[in-house]
Amino acid sequence: MLIDRSVKRESFIRGRSYCDFCHASLGALDLVPIASFVALGARCRYCHKKLSWQYPIVESLSGLLFALTLYHLASSGVINPGTLILYLFLICVFIVVSVIDFKFSLIPTSFVFLASLVVLFYNFFSMGSGAFVVSVVSAFGLAGFFILLILLTRGRGMGTGDVPLVFLIALILSWPLSLLSIFLSFFLGAVVSLLLLAVGKKRIGQTIPFGPFLATGAVISMFWGQTILVWYLGMV
Repeated sequence: MLIDRSVKRESFIRGRSYCDFCHASLGALDLVPIASFVALGARCRYCHKKLSWQYPIVESLSGLLFALTLYHLASSGVINPGTLILYLFLICVFIVVSVIDFKFSLIPTSFVFLASLVVLFYNFFSMGSGAFVVSVVSAFGLAGFFILLILLTRGRGMGTGDVPLVFLIALILSWPLSLLSIFLSFFLGAVVSLLLLAVGKKRIGQTIPFGPFLATGAVISMFWGQTILVWYLGMV
């Protein structure tokens, strides 16, 4: 709902969900995650047009990441209602940003700015002064690095919408996990780009949305960043 309505500039709090084709209002049984899509045979109950696979993919991914979030916080022994709500909120933001950027090559910065403000307040009240300063410096440092990339490539190598997203990621992860997150993003982006070139889906000079890779790198670092760093430093 957030993904579709933000692109259409519709209200998030008013109006029932509706079919994109016939605009029929959807009932509760039409909106059960995954189950409704399967039960209806991937078609609208009213006009029988085929529904987008975006719906079950987003629903499945959301459920998986919510479960991983709870497992990660519980296993790390730091679970509390405030941290859990923050993590689930951030997962939602990353999913919304990734899907919109993937479909429209557009970062919805309003969600990113809101999440940055929430994380900034959370860090201020939950961190010591030294750690808070490090998180803010990390955010401005990595955002500045991306601004430099944009200037050097004249906007061809990176979109301006990636800058606030990098700022948010660095606020969440701080140093050095924020650097690991960016490295993973570039690595994953390079691997996918090479695969797309190999199968002929992209040509040299064409771009792909970077937001999904930034979000993926951030989520991996949130859940397994410390483990990856310990493994890497052990190899070095």
